[in-house]
Amino acid sequence: MESIRNFRSLGGQTSAGGRRVRTGLVYRSAHLAEASDADLAALVALGIRTVFDFRNPGDLAAEGPNRLPDGVRQISLPMADPANRMGARTDFSLLSAEELKDRYGDGKAFQWMKEASGRSVSDPERSARFGEFVRGLLAPGAVPVLFNCSAGKDRTGWAASLLLMAVGVPEEQVVAHYLETNRHVAASRYGELLMPLAIVHEDYFAEQIRVLADTWGTFDRYWAYALGLDDGHRQALRELLLD
Repeated sequence: MESIRNFRSLGGQTSAGGRRVRTGLVYRSAHLAEASDADLAALVALGIRTVFDFRNPGDLAAEGPNRLPDGVRQISLPMADPANRMGARTDFSLLSAEELKDRYGDGKAFQWMKEASGRSVSDPERSARFGEFVRGLLAPGAVPVLFNCSAGKDRTGWAASLLLMAVGVPEEQVVAHYLETNRHVAASRYGELLMPLAIVHEDYFAEQIRVLADTWGTFDRYWAYALGLDDGHRQALRELLLD
């Protein structure tokens, strides 16, 4: 893609039962507000029918709406961090360099991202949105789908992880897919202070799993009681995504 960052497909992972996750059905990315004409042509060639946008109003105000090919259905499922509903970019626009250093320096940016990752699992509002996402993905005629947030790494990252875990992909493969984001980050754009906000880290994912276990005990209980989904949804997801 020319102007859509972190664009990639789920697929190629192997479930615990030996079945492989299909490619060409579920894609993920950063926002599409700056998508070029060539990008739109690529989305058409991929057959994208539905786009799920996880950005909140603050994201949309800063970045603009997704630019999509004609005929693609977009479903907005806004998610905000309950601890900072306007997002970290507000800090960048309002705080001085010294204030940013005080807030994010000395490992604070890493810790903030780790805790924010946990909140993506524990926040009831986000959980409800992720449940809506799965139901929307399973709707007749929805696929191929693309889901996005701003950078395509945090909200989008957990959405991808929960899909893979739901169909039985072992955790080490889920983590490997999650960490692929770092291959798409232009490190030169970020200083050392802000790098933890721009990348993903295995400790962020580990915090999500810790919060899930501490709150619900198992992924099955998270699926049922946080996302509001049942065994029928999970079986339908297996039939859709696994060869």
